[in-house]
Amino acid sequence: MDVQHVFFAMLGIGASLLLTRPVEASAAPAWQFHLEEATIADVHRAIRAKQITAVQLVNLYFKRIEAYNGTCVKGDIDPATGLMLGELTPIENAGQVNAYTTLNVRGKRSKTDQADNDANLPDALEVARAQDAYFERTGQLVGPLHGIPFAIKDNYDTIDIRTTAGAVAEYANDKPPKDATMVAKLRAAGAIILGKTNLDEYAPAGIGRSSLGGQTCNPYDTKRIPGGSSAGSGAAVAANLAICALGTDTAGSVRNPSSVNALVGMVATQGLVSRAGIVPLSFSRDRGGPMCRTVTDTAAVLEVVAGADPRDEVTAVAHGLKPVPYRDFASRTSLAGKRLGVVRDFMIEATIADRDSIRVAADALAQMKQLGATIVDPADFHSAITAVMAAYEPSFFTRVFPEAIPTGAKAIDRLAEFASDPKALRGGVRGINLRMIAGQQRGEEGRYALNLYLKERGDARFRSVEDIFATKAFLGENDHLRTALGAKAETLDTPNNTSHALRQQTLRRILYKVMADNNLDALVYPYNTIPPPLVFPSRIPSVYDARIEPRVLKAGAKLSDPNLLPGEPSLEKDLDLWRGAASSWSVNLSPVSGFPAIVVPAGLTSVVYDRVPDASDPNGSRLDGPKRDQLPVAMEFLVRPFDEALLFEIASAYEAGTKHRRPPNGFGPLKDEP
Repeated sequence: MDVQHVFFAMLGIGASLLLTRPVEASAAPAWQFHLEEATIADVHRAIRAKQITAVQLVNLYFKRIEAYNGTCVKGDIDPATGLMLGELTPIENAGQVNAYTTLNVRGKRSKTDQADNDANLPDALEVARAQDAYFERTGQLVGPLHGIPFAIKDNYDTIDIRTTAGAVAEYANDKPPKDATMVAKLRAAGAIILGKTNLDEYAPAGIGRSSLGGQTCNPYDTKRIPGGSSAGSGAAVAANLAICALGTDTAGSVRNPSSVNALVGMVATQGLVSRAGIVPLSFSRDRGGPMCRTVTDTAAVLEVVAGADPRDEVTAVAHGLKPVPYRDFASRTSLAGKRLGVVRDFMIEATIADRDSIRVAADALAQMKQLGATIVDPADFHSAITAVMAAYEPSFFTRVFPEAIPTGAKAIDRLAEFASDPKALRGGVRGINLRMIAGQQRGEEGRYALNLYLKERGDARFRSVEDIFATKAFLGENDHLRTALGAKAETLDTPNNTSHALRQQTLRRILYKVMADNNLDALVYPYNTIPPPLVFPSRIPSVYDARIEPRVLKAGAKLSDPNLLPGEPSLEKDLDLWRGAASSWSVNLSPVSGFPAIVVPAGLTSVVYDRVPDASDPNGSRLDGPKRDQLPVAMEFLVRPFDEALLFEIASAYEAGTKHRRPPNGFGPLKDEP
């Protein structure tokens, strides 16, 4: 019975009298809470309306996790560990994603503390009961994230849940001595942690597999990976197994899984959010960030986690900054007055596999123009690159682009020549370009950062990276970790580290100059032009490399776009494309510069191509397709440091004007789910 009928019934007026009134329009149905795609605002509205409690909400998500968090691949079980450590085969339409590794349920949260009887460490339902009691007593929410179920990547320290970064690590105590700062801030704001999510072991990859957690799958096509390394966080939020999640990003690991799971994922200005208590990979690049289904929810999470932290020296840049109500900027509907610069270096068709995502991105740019934005296409990077690199990183030309200084030429004179006349320096795919500048590899930081973390964690048994390398892992993973984490590194004083530190500075100068020269509010580009690949059988290099788009196209390879290299339909010599992690052109722009960036759903592919081994091809692999498949594509917006409010204005207006987010098929509401 609606409010109007209740009112008249109280006055003793019958339904027959009501029906004699002129019918002008049917009354709007009363709002009802629905779990699928629920937002933070939806939950709080439902709690205040007494339609749901925190306990009921947590139980609903646990039921969904029980229904959809099963194994999504086939593989032999290792008898010693009970884990899938060998080759894997994907399952089509598996109806499972395997996103969580550990749930926040008392008695199931730790291998080393199975009694789990510390009353000071409540589990998810115990926290929910306490919040319900508080609301019943006061009528108030405990904080801005009251009752909101979160998924936390397993490289965030959680004092109550095992933290091993996806490894089968033999800690004396697998529960860290304190929460990561971001986790502590979420709890203080009322968030309820449902559990820890799977990731690429120690986070230096993007295939979504760990030894402890196995393979996570993409809910939009369970044959495919969900991006990484924050794989479980992305799959969990996409499949409605949490409202938001935390991921970490060193080279795309928040934005990559967000982009291929139709989520909003963002990384703030380096230093705005603390990394303390995150199992590190790179002290110069690591950032934690929220992954949600809407821009508004993402803004709400950043509001909570932003701020300086004495545990992380990088956040000193945020000292004294006043808190920003980011949600106030996340409800725009127009891009009028915004100038967006298109990064065409991130929209090239190197192979036909890039084509359909570029189509989606072109449509997205047209939509932004319709929403009122001024589109500067392309933003000119060539002039800025020549001016900045010549003056501030001249070593680049001898190390990376030696053809710029011919034999016999005096380098200092040549640098001045093309700094004054950018046309004197070759651009394009065989010349200098932004992909090349942003593609600077980080140095030997992993070993240092992990050893420091393990010393601070203070475990009695698991003490250094040597313990990591001695831990049993899935097929090919140990060798990969030894390379990625610097097994042979002896010092930080290396050319790679020096070059990386310098490139961070020069890339910032380039971005500042391009945005100033073009009077831009933001840069925009597709996060990736290659859809997520099929699940990889293993991490053995020969198996992995033959299934991803090559960074270097070999001589003899045929080009699908005749305009990429006019007059060269087949490559006359090798071509370094500077593809980054997960085959993305843009992946390193935000991590190297430290500028804030956000990805927003932009639509779906219609066809895809998969890379398969082929010894007869110059690259050792070929493209198999086209195949019909609808997979998410995302646009990324990047702004100047500490311009997160502007970033949310732009992202929310684009989101509101397009509404591209769609939940994946096969993970719909359960029986009796509201």
